[in-house]
Amino acid sequence: MADVATTQNHARPISGFQLLAIAEAINNAANLGSLLATVAELCATGFGVEVVKLGLLANEHHSGSSTPYLYGNPSKATQKLLDQAIAQTIEQKTALLPSNDESGQAQLLVLPLLASQQLVGFLALLLPKKGRWSAEAIEAAQLLAHNLALAISAVQLKEYTAKRNQEINTLNDIAATITSSLDPRQVYRLVVKKINEYFQVEAGSLLLLDPVTNELVFVMTLEAGEEKLAGVRVPPGQGLVGAAITTRQPVVVLDAQNDPRFYRRVSEDVGFVTRSVLCVPMLVKNREIGVIQLLNKLEGVFNTEDTQRLQAMANTVGVAIDNANLFHEVSQNRNRLQALLNSTTDGILMIDPDDVVLTANPMLGELFGWEWRNIIGEAGSDILARIKEQSRVVNELPNSETCEIEVLRPRTRYVRQEPLPVRNNFGNVIGTLIVFHDITEEYQLAQIREDYMGMLVHDLRAPLTAIINGMTMVRRGFAGPINEQQRELLDIANNSSQEMVGMINTLLDISKMEAGELVLNRAPCSAYEIVDRASERLINSARSVDISINLDMALNLPIIDADQDKIVRILQNLLDNAIKFTPVGGSVTIRVRQLTDNEKQTICWSVIDAGPGIPESYRAKIFDKFVQVAGQKKGTGLGLAFAKLASEAHGGRIWVESVEGEGSTFSFTIPYEPAVK
Repeated sequence: MADVATTQNHARPISGFQLLAIAEAINNAANLGSLLATVAELCATGFGVEVVKLGLLANEHHSGSSTPYLYGNPSKATQKLLDQAIAQTIEQKTALLPSNDESGQAQLLVLPLLASQQLVGFLALLLPKKGRWSAEAIEAAQLLAHNLALAISAVQLKEYTAKRNQEINTLNDIAATITSSLDPRQVYRLVVKKINEYFQVEAGSLLLLDPVTNELVFVMTLEAGEEKLAGVRVPPGQGLVGAAITTRQPVVVLDAQNDPRFYRRVSEDVGFVTRSVLCVPMLVKNREIGVIQLLNKLEGVFNTEDTQRLQAMANTVGVAIDNANLFHEVSQNRNRLQALLNSTTDGILMIDPDDVVLTANPMLGELFGWEWRNIIGEAGSDILARIKEQSRVVNELPNSETCEIEVLRPRTRYVRQEPLPVRNNFGNVIGTLIVFHDITEEYQLAQIREDYMGMLVHDLRAPLTAIINGMTMVRRGFAGPINEQQRELLDIANNSSQEMVGMINTLLDISKMEAGELVLNRAPCSAYEIVDRASERLINSARSVDISINLDMALNLPIIDADQDKIVRILQNLLDNAIKFTPVGGSVTIRVRQLTDNEKQTICWSVIDAGPGIPESYRAKIFDKFVQVAGQKKGTGLGLAFAKLASEAHGGRIWVESVEGEGSTFSFTIPYEPAVK
């Protein structure tokens, strides 16, 4: 390039060697700091300027430098001139060329550093007093500024990319540890370690919010690789961490010792001197879960870029930690649940709405001869089909999906199979839990009891019949005349024997009805006659305790086709119980109505008493054999069982309505075919 100045103070020409040196410095710059220093010195020597001011501006890849690089020692007036000229250049994004007058502007050249139309910085060159810029020197400076802008942009992009890669690698390392480790402490340690390394700080802490006390709890602090402060609590709203989580905003303090919010106790307890602090809250689904705190940056101070990057990391780390804690909690609950399932004596099978088996337990495998772990994940319908193949239904409970089955293999057992809906907090069904309760012992005991009762009934019936026949012959005088006192004693003995025969017959009838062997002697009969026969036998018993029997019967009740003796016994059993439990001086009402029940035309008999009532817990089982309400035992526990079986044998049903302390109403129905008009 030709010479462009003729005096000592004018801008000197740039030699080819100097241009090569500047180009090499630009291309080989390791970082922005070394690039700016090298270019400033080469500009000073190459152009012969006494002041070089080179600064960078914030852009998408660079947060900007608060202190431009300055070569030379300008006076305050010169510094003011430079600042004004630089501000104008930045605002207009155009070069400020030297003036042609004798002012200081004649020596000043300020060039914008533009890369792809984006302003990345500025270059100000000031010649010594009386110096002048030639057109060639200005052109050379502009070419240099253009190349410098491209180089700065490239270095910034490289540094930004490296920083982002480091950030991504840090988050990937954290995510990998969280997904591979079930130990929360290990997760916390790696999170803090990686963040400390990334931001180059003396110490870093992870604090989680205690939802019960609202205190922030130190779960991990690393200072030079050493763990500290685990379990230490910060009261709600205290300290810089408290300010961060309360305001839900980052907190940056460059002079912690003079900040009134600084919570000294924690640092003083471990002998740590805190100079600067950066705290950011961790938010998950708009919920505060904790704070990340960094202390004492090793180089420079915490800036806006640090705050933004830590906040971005905190959001990701917060979600990861929250998920890890949730996974840990779910795992613990699942293990506890499995332990309960493994120890229960009932077989358990849970199926989701998609027909997938979610849960099973060892007892299920034992009942059906399977390896229970192998059925998890299979189709629930297939498993239920396998159960059906291995068993047969022996009893279906009315108005329920519960049934009792006999397992035929691998060995015979009796099992109660009860499906239960599983609902979430909103009441929506999210699956079905099927409980298999082994009732083999119950069945065996019931069979033993049935066999014993059968034997007892047959063995007692014959001698009782002989006793009754003998007493009848004595009463009729076949063994000689008897007096009135003897006749009265024989009547008492005969009545008691008849009651025993009635009880034996009831047991026989119950056994036959349960086995489906009882034959009903159906014939046309009147509801009024049934009431008369039932009340006739018990009227004296009621009068003996001053209890009145009231009749409330509808008119024109139809004739029904039924076993009259069985219906009379049903009504007698209900009336007998009502008299027993009604207080002396009370009343019992027999009510008869026509009733449409389950779309059937029926006659409904009801017996209403004023007794103590039946507790809710007994109402479902009061019709079972030998069941009596605790504290109200006044019979054999067979009458209601007979009434239930006999009414159901006719196609009807029986039920009770009761209020404790006020009395009970027992009702049963017998269907009939309406007459064709």
